[in-house]
Amino acid sequence: MSRLGAGIAAVIVIGIAAPAAAQTACLTTNCVFAGKPAVCQNRAAPRTPTVLMTGGLVFDPPNPKIEPGSCITWRSSSATHNSSGNQCTDDPVCGSPAVAACQFDTANVNSVSADPTSTCAYSEAQFPVGTGQAYYCRIHATPTTGTMRGTLRVTTPIVLTVDKDIPNSSVKLSWTGGGVTGDISYKVARNTGGDATMPIATTTTVNPDGGVTGTTFTDVNELLSGTTKYYLVRNKQTNEP
Repeated sequence: MSRLGAGIAAVIVIGIAAPAAAQTACLTTNCVFAGKPAVCQNRAAPRTPTVLMTGGLVFDPPNPKIEPGSCITWRSSSATHNSSGNQCTDDPVCGSPAVAACQFDTANVNSVSADPTSTCAYSEAQFPVGTGQAYYCRIHATPTTGTMRGTLRVTTPIVLTVDKDIPNSSVKLSWTGGGVTGDISYKVARNTGGDATMPIATTTTVNPDGGVTGTTFTDVNELLSGTTKYYLVRNKQTNEP
């Protein structure tokens, strides 16, 4: 009796452990597991949003906004999750290569991994302006059911202009583009360390003049600082204040 019980217990443990491990057979070529595609490297860090795959079985934010040719880092904050375009095979164990129609698949990302992320590049050719790509977690939802689903939105490019306001010793930013119907909002990233990659340690994120829907930003007295600054205007994500 005790031997049979032990044998059954061993089988159950194996059955649970297998799906929890990181599985990458379904990874698409535009995604890199625990790393970044070449086109996503050496670019300003604020250009690449992070979508959390959470223990509440939701994506946060669920409807990320990116400009054409941008990247997204998908990070698991609990257990094992993945992000797959709706055309991808509904295979929770990621057991076979992605089918031709599958536009992106992060593979299965485990939160206890040394690097619990997968970063995907969304080329303008495959994800043009106006794209609304539905996606879901194959482990915790289906393309039509469950809370762990969302839509990737591709906005028009944000075109930034930088001017000097010499009388006020200020830097003046203005821009056009970005946003989707019903949600046109922005954040301004400002690097004070003279580093074009805009690392977190020396980069702050602020609102435009007048709030997140504004299309200008004034950096008061910045011309007096005598240091190199980098600025980036991006879409505000729905999980940001």
